[in-house]
Amino acid sequence: MADLDPHTLRVAASLVRGRIATLKLDPRMDGLQRLGAHRTLTQLAIDLEVSADHVGPQRRGRKA
Repeated sequence: MADLDPHTLRVAASLVRGRIATLKLDPRMDGLQRLGAHRTLTQLAIDLEVSADHVGPQRRGRKA
């Protein structure tokens, strides 16, 4: 397996956080399901960000 890319891990964490934001709009889930999903996805996003920090430095913004 190739080395992990910190940028990819951060993008994945961002996508997970985006899904967290839409949980309250999901009519298929009741309150307890949303709470469990929120907690699980939040932990996943944190784990991805910590892994990205461990693998490599954060990308710098482009200079214009």
